[in-house]
Amino acid sequence: MFRIGLVGAGTMGNTHSRAYRQIEDAAIVAVCDIDEGKANKLAASWNAAVYSSLEEMLKNGDFDAVDICLPTDLHREAAELAAAYGKHVFCEKPIALTEEDASAIIAACKKAGVKLMVGHVVRFFPEYRSARDQVRSGRLGNLGVVRTVRSGAFPLWSEWFKDDSRSGGPLLDLAIHDFDYLQWTFGPVKRVFSRVLPVQPDGPAHTLTVLRFESGVMAHVEASWGYPQGSPFLTSIEITGSKGMVQFDKDKSNSIVQYGGSQKPSGVPDSPLAKSPYALELEHFIDCVKNNKEPLTSGEEALASLRIGLAARRSAETKQPVELEGVHQ
Repeated sequence: MFRIGLVGAGTMGNTHSRAYRQIEDAAIVAVCDIDEGKANKLAASWNAAVYSSLEEMLKNGDFDAVDICLPTDLHREAAELAAAYGKHVFCEKPIALTEEDASAIIAACKKAGVKLMVGHVVRFFPEYRSARDQVRSGRLGNLGVVRTVRSGAFPLWSEWFKDDSRSGGPLLDLAIHDFDYLQWTFGPVKRVFSRVLPVQPDGPAHTLTVLRFESGVMAHVEASWGYPQGSPFLTSIEITGSKGMVQFDKDKSNSIVQYGGSQKPSGVPDSPLAKSPYALELEHFIDCVKNNKEPLTSGEEALASLRIGLAARRSAETKQPVELEGVHQ
């Protein structure tokens, strides 16, 4: 049995809890959260121990890895502490809010000899993997323009999203999904040009980013928290080449639709697939630990994606393009 100590019993902690249910021989045995009610509720379904302090959990718990589902500004402290206790680390995206913190997390895990994987889950969505396979196989010919959309209402379920100094705003918390997928698919980014458009003063923001890759491919990345409350969460991708085009739209392309059952409203919708992308990524992490493999979304990969997001933020602030060098490790 692969034993997990889960840190953070909020929206993503519960999303991961549901995902572990789909993985054979995996169990949450300890839960840590400063909110005792949330921790007790999640832990009860696993008969797991509850802690209010991560260090207390690390000192007294018996588990193989720590799964960090905390606000982004707390990632470094939690990851460094887990590594110091010799625990493998799964950390939700983005890895951190600064290159310094991301590099420190990577260094701490390497020093401790533990695996580090970051939750860039889009790489595990079958539709996005299929699109990448078509790109990499050459079936689309010479590549030209890519468009991605990831938009919806502001995430009200967690107050910390409102503070850009904690979440990084939509460019680092939302668009980072597509930045990561795109650099994985098309390689290093050369130039970033971005705009952040507040929907209302000091309100949720709509972002538009243009990425120019070293290969010459151009990507238009739209990410928004500016839609009215109650609006559906939208994701789509379109990749155009000289021989063809591949498209995926979440609202138009669902090949499997679930009605009824036990699905309950939450911040992150459950997948109708036999194994959700979250289960696939956590299963991959466990396999990497057990078989000493390098995770697909390693710390270095996450740092490369973070650099794109930080460049987008600089571009939006200066209203100028930002050149990148050595983004992809």
